[in-house]
Amino acid sequence: QENKLNSFLWTIKRDPPSYFFGTIHVPYTRVWDFIPENSKKAFQQSHIVYFELDLTDPYTISALTSCQLLPQGKNLQDVLPHDIYHRLKQHLEYVKLMMPSWMTPDQQGKGLYADYLFNAIAGNWERKRPVWVMLMVNSLTEVDIKSRGVPVLDLYLAQEAERLRKQTGAVEKVEEQCHPLNGLNFSQV
Repeated sequence: QENKLNSFLWTIKRDPPSYFFGTIHVPYTRVWDFIPENSKKAFQQSHIVYFELDLTDPYTISALTSCQLLPQGKNLQDVLPHDIYHRLKQHLEYVKLMMPSWMTPDQQGKGLYADYLFNAIAGNWERKRPVWVMLMVNSLTEVDIKSRGVPVLDLYLAQEAERLRKQTGAVEKVEEQCHPLNGLNFSQV
């Protein structure tokens, strides 16, 4: 049935052809089997690959982390209503308590432990802007935790591109993603 799937691959007819492929930010293992061969073949045959962001660049990761933070001297408790802040804190305590039971034996075999993973995802949460906390909370589910350690599709393709020695680049800068999200007002978040 694979030939009936919409590949989300667009071709720009030129010589050589260019392709535009829309990815999603989920572990690649969730979607890889559903990506049609024409998309995989286009990736394999390409010499230059551009991604939304360069997720293999330490500056990109550092800038993404920095853009999530509230202004210096501000904490989440200062900007959230007390009841929401208290419920959020209780929920994060619950998640931290449950995470060991959500971890897979494979994750533990690779040295990935619940405390480390919780801190990697939720560390410094009280300094983050509400929109980023919302995104963080949405990723703190049992299903998402069980897939941690598996790169998201974009990162997997970027790592493959590097492994195959393809030239890579990014279409956007961190600021182009960060500023619109940080510009949302509280009621929108």
